[in-house]
Amino acid sequence: MSQNVAICLFVKDEFSDIAGWIAWHAALGVKTFFIYDDHSTDGTWDILQAAAKCYDLRLRRTDPFKVPHFADRQRDAYMQTAQEAKGEFDWLGFLDGDEYLYLRHFDKVTDFLEHFSHADAIGFSWRIYGSSGRVVRPRISIIEAFTHHSTKDFSDNAHIKSFIRPHKMGPKWIDPHCFDIPQENYVAPSGKFLKIFGPRQEVEWSDGFVMHFICRSMEHYVQRVKRRLDTDIADSTDPWHYYDRNDLYETEPLRLLGKMREMLAPIQGEALKMAIQKLKDLPITPDSKLYSKKASEHKVTLFKIITHTKTELYYAPQLSQAVHCTPEIAEKNHFTPIFGMIDSQTKPLLMLFVEEDPSCSLLTIPQDTRSTAKLLYRIIPQKDGNIGLANPRTKQFICFLPVDEAGIGRLEANRDQAHDWEKASLKIAPDAIAPFTLEALPFNVTDKISAHAVLNWIKTASALPHEETFLRVFYCLSPHVQQEILNYVPGLL
Repeated sequence: MSQNVAICLFVKDEFSDIAGWIAWHAALGVKTFFIYDDHSTDGTWDILQAAAKCYDLRLRRTDPFKVPHFADRQRDAYMQTAQEAKGEFDWLGFLDGDEYLYLRHFDKVTDFLEHFSHADAIGFSWRIYGSSGRVVRPRISIIEAFTHHSTKDFSDNAHIKSFIRPHKMGPKWIDPHCFDIPQENYVAPSGKFLKIFGPRQEVEWSDGFVMHFICRSMEHYVQRVKRRLDTDIADSTDPWHYYDRNDLYETEPLRLLGKMREMLAPIQGEALKMAIQKLKDLPITPDSKLYSKKASEHKVTLFKIITHTKTELYYAPQLSQAVHCTPEIAEKNHFTPIFGMIDSQTKPLLMLFVEEDPSCSLLTIPQDTRSTAKLLYRIIPQKDGNIGLANPRTKQFICFLPVDEAGIGRLEANRDQAHDWEKASLKIAPDAIAPFTLEALPFNVTDKISAHAVLNWIKTASALPHEETFLRVFYCLSPHVQQEILNYVPGLL
């Protein structure tokens, strides 16, 4: 019998990672999220509202004035959720925004929990991850960015986080790690009963654990200190040096990355819609003079992307991602061509898309976290006449890695500069047919366009601009204009 699983989350200021956290656990089969936002100010609350349109999120906001202490607010949130979950959910987990459940032998937590009919609570050991040497907050998922963790004997890994049967939980508050469940019914992920009761247990990683990204980047950590100063973190670098453990390299959890991206796509889409609506609702006075100059004819041209080794881009269904190879190798492996489209009104951009292929709902390029079937890249001309393709969000270039023995090369969108492996050229593809059309714009978009002009366009449009159309405009803007717009909708873009 399938298990009905929920998670309770107490969170504050996690705008860059909260959507990925929800997507990760939704991919694991979690049905419902009880989320208490501790009055975030960075856009986290808006992202949660967008995610609530995609999944069953039951959102609440805490009252720091009524309950001044962080630990008391967290306690109240957990206890309230446990009561509400009784009779509706078989299992209820309690995690923080920097904690990700991982199961080594199961893709779904629902399948995993079917093996615990003898237990009323499961205590998962922490596996504490370090910074992987990162200083700046990355623009890729936590799972991809931080792949180094502590050894098993690091003492803080003895802490557990619990999944419990809510109808079996007693009224007593213990702590955020363990709950009022009799010790004789508390087990480890292996199914073995705990020898003692409490938040610290013998470390067990063989079947499952909680990936605890307590450090993440230095930028993450500084923000953590600011929001939790005088509660559980001091204004000191001592905790950073203590927790920044990068002893072992581990990529096993990346096997679930594809499913996570599928679950992330609708959240990103709803967040983008919300951002456009918020921009439209801004008190901007329409100015017809902004569009007095006639826009050029709306015309699109399709191209093949030729790499520095004269290979071409294809979608590999077997890998669920973009690759590059020769046409002969592509035909042999049943790969589908990837084309690029340039619109005369947004010339700095190349839109990558897969020639109609029902198996491709997401065009995936590793290190590019955008979850969509069409990817916009900024064209960066090179001195030798070639081009580089830069992610407009991260400013990092696509790298065309060397082909393997099978003649297939992988792509990565993570290079800071365009050297030989990042260079490509465009070849007109007269026989290519795009399975979609692009919306015409009332103006040509250049890096000279002001934020005021963009906001007026959104305000005066007869209908809310489509997300794809908005991004075509946004990605052509100068960096300072982009930032000006981002300030109106923190976190959502």
